[in-house]
Amino acid sequence: MTQGAHSASLKAAILTGVALVLLLPLSLLGSLVAERTRQRDAAVQTVARGWGDRQWLGGPLLAIPVTSGSDPTRDWYVLPDQLEISVELHVQDSRRRLGLYDVPVYVARVHARGRFDLPHDMARLTRGDAAVHLHPEQARILLPIKDPRGLRDLASVTQGFENFEPFDGFPIPVLAAPIDLVTDPQAGTRDFDLSFDVAGTQALEFLPLARVMHVQAHGNWPDPGFSDGYLPTERSVDGRGFSASWQVLNLNRAYGDRWFQDSTSAQTLLASGFGVELVQPVDIYQRSMRAVKYAGLFIALSFLTLFLAENLQRRRVHPIQYGLMGLALSVFYLLLLALAEHLGFLLAYVFATAALCLLMSVYLAAALRSAAAGAWAGGIFAATYALLYLLVTSESYALLAGALALFALLATTMYLTRRIDWYAGETWPDPGA
Repeated sequence: MTQGAHSASLKAAILTGVALVLLLPLSLLGSLVAERTRQRDAAVQTVARGWGDRQWLGGPLLAIPVTSGSDPTRDWYVLPDQLEISVELHVQDSRRRLGLYDVPVYVARVHARGRFDLPHDMARLTRGDAAVHLHPEQARILLPIKDPRGLRDLASVTQGFENFEPFDGFPIPVLAAPIDLVTDPQAGTRDFDLSFDVAGTQALEFLPLARVMHVQAHGNWPDPGFSDGYLPTERSVDGRGFSASWQVLNLNRAYGDRWFQDSTSAQTLLASGFGVELVQPVDIYQRSMRAVKYAGLFIALSFLTLFLAENLQRRRVHPIQYGLMGLALSVFYLLLLALAEHLGFLLAYVFATAALCLLMSVYLAAALRSAAAGAWAGGIFAATYALLYLLVTSESYALLAGALALFALLATTMYLTRRIDWYAGETWPDPGA
């Protein structure tokens, strides 16, 4: 093996080692982003404890104690035959701020009305069995709400749907109120009409606790998410807010219209939820984590670019200089995260990229002893990190853009190095010269 081949191989091995060592600060950066994300989530929970958590709610259902033979008395839960919920969700103009973190909060005006078909439900339960005894004098109306701390101004147009209080006998959190079913319980259907305000953060979901459920929701949040549960049958989103409607039948869920106590779990009930989420259009921590995940690849590409430049221009760059450049590339992601918490992701990315390109231009101009080479290096880094921004911010085309860019970079590298004799370390003469 020639001396040139030995030097090139040794330097390639050293640069590989430098790149591997740089994975350590990159892993620390990933841990830092994860820690800041946890701090943001803790801030959201702190606000939620004082305002109202992510909320889910359902229309009222009946709990009627039933005794069958020698079995102990158990609650029999009956869902409404029909349920219509209309919601006006208003996100507060002034967000709650805790430290560096802004948390959007809302107040939703909820109007629920529907009907219980008690004679039909009771007939199905007893089926002429004299051993089955209902205790309508002990019946309760249950109103499922995840976080009652956010409940405000509960009012009922229907008589008998008052005096709610916390109740822990149902699989999920509910408020309960006694209801009079003793006076002619077989008289016919039972209508209800409730209105209340509920405060919460991040999301509002609904549980389809009815044979047929219709939900109509309007809100002033311009970036709603409908990814969980049932998708809206109709929806409209613009810069002023959103409008969405759902229809859910009892055939669409995993539990029936009536069941006995302890026969349906909380997980089953909550799994049927659907609704709207207040999506943050720019999540700086999610995008910073994406950028850090690409960091190793972009540092390797930067090393390869510089390695080719020193061979094409016959300017030797010391491995220590490679190491300093790698540290500068790593600090870019720390600078990006720190600036993004104060300026937002876009401005932070612009400033961090401009600082990095300027630093690398000046440094490489001295290392390669060429101002033109430094300027070219700055332009290459600007293009490279413009590509990184595309990969970080794109949802649908990140894979396609990354694959095409990597193929283009590889093709460019192969084209520029096609005449290099790696054994002699010299370029071949141009046959056409």
